[in-house]
Amino acid sequence: MGFLRSPLLGMGLALNIACASHADALVPRRGTNHTSGQNLLTSEVADFVKEHMDFWKIPGMAIAVVDKDDIFTQGYGFSELPDKKVTPDTLFYGGSTTKAQTAACLSVLIKNGSYDALANGWATNISSILKDDFVLENKWATEHITLDDAVSHRSGLPRHDRALMREKNGVPLSTADLVRNLRNLPYIHEPRVASYYNNHMYVVLSHVIETVTKKGLKQVMRELLWNPLGMNSTYLGLADAQKAHKDLAKGYLWINQTDQINGTRQANQTGQFKPVTYMPMTDLSGSAAVISNVRDYAQWIRGLVNHTHIFSDDVHDDIRTARFIFSPAPQFGYDIDLYSLGWFRNVLKGHLFYRHDGVMLGFRSMVYWFPEEKFGFVIFANSDTAATANNIIARKLVAMKLNIPEKEVFNVTASREGITTPEQDFEVAVKKYYPNHTISDPSFSFKDMEGTYVNAGYGTMTLRSAPGPKNETVLIAERPDMSWDYTYTFRHIFGDKWISGLSWREERFNTGSFGPAEFIKGTDGKPAALKMTSMQGTTSEGDITYNKTG
Repeated sequence: MGFLRSPLLGMGLALNIACASHADALVPRRGTNHTSGQNLLTSEVADFVKEHMDFWKIPGMAIAVVDKDDIFTQGYGFSELPDKKVTPDTLFYGGSTTKAQTAACLSVLIKNGSYDALANGWATNISSILKDDFVLENKWATEHITLDDAVSHRSGLPRHDRALMREKNGVPLSTADLVRNLRNLPYIHEPRVASYYNNHMYVVLSHVIETVTKKGLKQVMRELLWNPLGMNSTYLGLADAQKAHKDLAKGYLWINQTDQINGTRQANQTGQFKPVTYMPMTDLSGSAAVISNVRDYAQWIRGLVNHTHIFSDDVHDDIRTARFIFSPAPQFGYDIDLYSLGWFRNVLKGHLFYRHDGVMLGFRSMVYWFPEEKFGFVIFANSDTAATANNIIARKLVAMKLNIPEKEVFNVTASREGITTPEQDFEVAVKKYYPNHTISDPSFSFKDMEGTYVNAGYGTMTLRSAPGPKNETVLIAERPDMSWDYTYTFRHIFGDKWISGLSWREERFNTGSFGPAEFIKGTDGKPAALKMTSMQGTTSEGDITYNKTG
């Protein structure tokens, strides 16, 4: 999506009551002596957190630190504006930190040997379990992609997040429906060559778990993971979280003051928070649907770092085993990223650690754990602009625990540089895709281009005219039926060539992920189709053709 990181300064955010839990740990397999942990949630950290919440416009945040057997928790700011405070019990969207729980459950099912369908372990071909539900555009991949390929993001399928949909023609889609839609998505990479992060494949793994066990995924997670760990405030999907009648944080966008006529935005403008509509997440399943609080996630981390009896040794080892190189380039003190079971595996100055983040509309999350140090933490935040703050706060906690100079782990100044506006990003895209373009009118009127367009994999969208940046008329397509509600904005460049921009539906002018688009003329001289390149950031996911149907 388009993420405009807006420097701020402003709103004072309250520091809430600190809590420390010293409850009995689950019995560890390796080592039984208890040594007291270090509470890193000091007043220094509180000031650091508050300063970053102010800069990055984050209403609320919760942190839990696990050190050996001890758990320390803290709430900062507000779960709902204007004055409802975050506590360690406040629920947040966990996003893609869900993946590690899904993968751990599947590892348990594989290692306990109870299911014939999983007899080949992670080498099991997915099609052998899901049959005709699992069909990819690439025939070889359909027949050979394994559970291990899916869990480690090496299937070769592009990300295609914009094809994840909650409903089709008003009818809610099941996990099986989403898996069946994979056959309609461009498959432009070779399998097992490079990593392409993929939410669809964790939906596939969810379908595998439900098919093999004949149980819903949330029941499997509760039986194998949440109940044994005492994670009594963890839920799969919005409905169950709301039924629990607990404090569920409200997610927020930060809306810069915007001239709605020309759509320009400046990085240093003031603005206001806008609450977002909660994502139901029934469609995202084991990819990103967990809602929880930092207390529960601390139990999960403590179970991992202490190698507890919640899992067998085989499962603990399986979770920690690297599967594939995810990112071959070291970044600011961190070594190259490997990927294990729903975790990025990395090394910092000889210290092995695992981490994963989560991105949901209005929410960001981050989890780290260091197995040798028996140390880890979770950060939940209720702002769409919290990713950089989470990353910097995480690195500060790591530097404090490992006694590493902060300048070797993070740079606050650098993290705040290079903030661009959507208009600047648009101009870069124009130069990239149409470097020597001429100036000419489109072949069609806006009225002719408006209407309904359909693609088998990406669904149905309706184009309509709307005011855009610089007093120009644009075409927009709102997609409220998708997992992440989004809007495409199409701006004319020359002839029938356009640039598409992507944004949250609730924040239309903050566009990003720009790509080329073209209207195709039919035999009647009218627009017959819209061909566009689906973009994930600056990476192409393949060309998508929407046929005009009305």
